[in-house]
Amino acid sequence: MKTLIYLSFFFMSLSETIAQNFIGNWQGQVQGSGGALQAEMSISSAGNNQIVGQLHVHSGANLESYELKCTVNTYNASGTLSYKDGTVFGLEMIWQNNTIQQQISYNNQVILQGSFSKKTEATKPAATSTKPDGLFRDPNLVGTWTHHENYSSNGGFYGGSSTSIVLNADGTIDNGGSSAYVSGPNSSGNSSGGDNSVIAQIKAAGARWFTKGNMLYWRITINGKVTDVPNSKYYIEKGALLLTDYNTGKKMLYYKK
Repeated sequence: MKTLIYLSFFFMSLSETIAQNFIGNWQGQVQGSGGALQAEMSISSAGNNQIVGQLHVHSGANLESYELKCTVNTYNASGTLSYKDGTVFGLEMIWQNNTIQQQISYNNQVILQGSFSKKTEATKPAATSTKPDGLFRDPNLVGTWTHHENYSSNGGFYGGSSTSIVLNADGTIDNGGSSAYVSGPNSSGNSSGGDNSVIAQIKAAGARWFTKGNMLYWRITINGKVTDVPNSKYYIEKGALLLTDYNTGKKMLYYKK
């Protein structure tokens, strides 16, 4: 009996090791005849060389999500992507040097090519002690949120950019980084980094975020006077955060990392 138990654990461990290359959070893009779109994948092990997860594709303000299910064979994975309307796509993935290349097909015809790299957590400065302020903060807002924008032109150029903000549980805010890419008939490029000037100003003012109902506020102390400033209405659903500016009504869509 002990031998069988040991063998069971051995094969479970071996299965996890084979699938390990694909497990984690990934970011990149999918590209077809209509251009490239930013995308993200989250993948976990389902045992027995099986992996499951989700593929999120950003198209303007829209987010298209697909359920992923694949069988792993060392550095290859094959399976399906299922959309909420029941449509099923074929999926082939290859892992190499911590990147994933993928092909998405429909009726045995490849319609999209994907390229992804492993997400890495930005190094955060050492935490400093902050006194509790007694303000309520919706715990669903805590974390790193990223806003994506994509664009294209009639000249064949397309690109996109993303900026991230970090809402900490103590009410402080941090810059989550930014990136951009552009591609065209004869050139392409990408960049990353750079501080968000708005976030820098908020941090410099010592502002702390908090929530009342579905409103996001900033608490700022100026010349010893505490002022609560409404920032935006917020709505969260399935990892997406919609912010509607309190003054202008402008809407911004963010996705949680």
